[in-house]
Amino acid sequence: MNDSGGNKNQEICRLLRSGNQKGMELLFDVYYKSLVVWADTFLRDMNMAEDVVQDFFLSVWNGKTYKKFEPATLASFLYVSVRNRCLNRLDKQDIFHHAVELDHVDLAFEEYNERHDEIVAKVLEEIALLPDRSREVMNGVFVEGLKYREVAERYGISLSTVKTLLSNSVKKLRERLDDEFFAGFLLFFYVLK
Repeated sequence: MNDSGGNKNQEICRLLRSGNQKGMELLFDVYYKSLVVWADTFLRDMNMAEDVVQDFFLSVWNGKTYKKFEPATLASFLYVSVRNRCLNRLDKQDIFHHAVELDHVDLAFEEYNERHDEIVAKVLEEIALLPDRSREVMNGVFVEGLKYREVAERYGISLSTVKTLLSNSVKKLRERLDDEFFAGFLLFFYVLK
């Protein structure tokens, strides 16, 4: 991750350890979108992914799990926790076969930093190949960091259309990109912030 990510993690942990709810808000702002996309790679259902991530944030706050957060391991903890919640959800639904190969995704995260520029270029290239409206939605959410509602207002489409276009675009990228590049996509907008 870049320095701003590390600084944000330090600020999140500092605020949360002091019991300041602003830490939770910052955690949400920094990680929510990437965790939803991450959850969607397992669940293949954007609405369910949002539910899982929202439930996870609630459990972190209510269970005071945040008191154990460390800046250096925060991102890993969040991604692993959300992945585990998704797998539990899938296990309950008996559709485990939809999950991606975890070993490949874990390896991809390890290799991500080494090939950052190449990965970002490839992800941008794949986004550019999407249909116009899908590309606009992806750029709005991931490159510009807009909220779903802001993208919907900008293009005069419904919130559910934004979510559908986003979900379909993520699935297309998942099919076109190998695990390393897809993991890079998951970190893509976080790194660009």
